Amino acid sequence: MNKEIEIPFVNAEGYSVPLIKVRMECPKSGEDVLIYALPDSGSRFSLINRRTLNECFNNLEDHYFDTIILTNLNLHTKRYKLKFHFLELNKNVEIPVAVADFGVYEGVFPSLILGREDFFSKMLICFDRNVRLIIKVDDS
Repeated sequence: MNKEIEIPFVNAEGYSVPLIKVRMECPKSGEDVLIYALPDSGSRFSLINRRTLNECFNNLEDHYFDTIILTNLNLHTKRYKLKFHFLELNKNVEIPVAVADFGVYEGVFPSLILGREDFFSKMLICFDRNVRLIIKVDDS
């Protein structure tokens, strides 16, 4: 069964970007936290903001997945497999994420950048100019 979801673009610092609402596991608080994810089919790996990760986890070693090299950042780093619930997709997904520093911004910005490995393997995405993003999910 296929499901089609439309994600509207939001204005962030003068740029139109599609942000997906995601609930991420957060053992420190004992409940999931709402974050925003930016789909980026140009990135191979998914990245999570170090600040967001530090707010939710004390110890990540039990979530260790593998070690990768992010060539564009010249960074040799570990990836951790974390649980996410994508609200618009109504789908739970475990995604390996590498940790990166995105900086601190005012307003709504992504805490998670979704790369093509793992996350996009069962999805088709279509950008309609800078107005909306359509995601077609293959549930099989």
